[in-house]
Amino acid sequence: MKKYIPHIITLTSLCLGIISIIESCNLNFNTSSYLIFICLFLDAVDGSIARYLNTNSEFGKQLDSISDMIAFGLAPGILIYNFMDFKFENSTIAFTAFIIPICSSLRLAKYNITNHNKSFKGVTTPVNAIFFSSLPLINSYTLNETIYNVFINQFNITLFIIIMSLLLISSITTFSIRIDEIRQDKRKLFFIFISLSILFFFEFTGLPIIVFIYILLSILKIVK
Repeated sequence: MKKYIPHIITLTSLCLGIISIIESCNLNFNTSSYLIFICLFLDAVDGSIARYLNTNSEFGKQLDSISDMIAFGLAPGILIYNFMDFKFENSTIAFTAFIIPICSSLRLAKYNITNHNKSFKGVTTPVNAIFFSSLPLINSYTLNETIYNVFINQFNITLFIIIMSLLLISSITTFSIRIDEIRQDKRKLFFIFISLSILFFFEFTGLPIIVFIYILLSILKIVK
């Protein structure tokens, strides 16, 4: 039975990703974002459990990829489309959000045929999902007007979509932050400490900042 545990967790993440899509279509943007964050947690857990139980398989790899496409590609894309269309009353510019699932699918397909150890090529779909899922929460909870205007701005969001999507399919090397690998690397532990500190002080506004730091550390190859 133990070999099915990671699959059940992966399928749960997939289902929550679908519910997230439904919630964003119903204009429940915060709920949609929270569901994606739960998917992020489950995605981290299922891989760690599979490695701990020694139940890694090609089937599990493909199932995880499909789940990632729904939870971290399609769900954030539709969330941002609905958010932009509702917030800015501009369905035309909102269509740029569909670049997110398109580039996510290209990134995941490339990942599946590439050998990788403790690093990846391009920004991962979970990291991309963190960035865009934070925007509706910043819209709801951020009181700082300057920060609000930076992130909740249709021009900037469109720019973020283009840049992050290009980073998804780029060749930059990004480091892994898997749970079972973090404790073995002091630099990654330090990154986690900094990230938690940023979240403590800046709450949801800190999420895009953490993503920026992650990308910067990867590009500068400070953490590998």
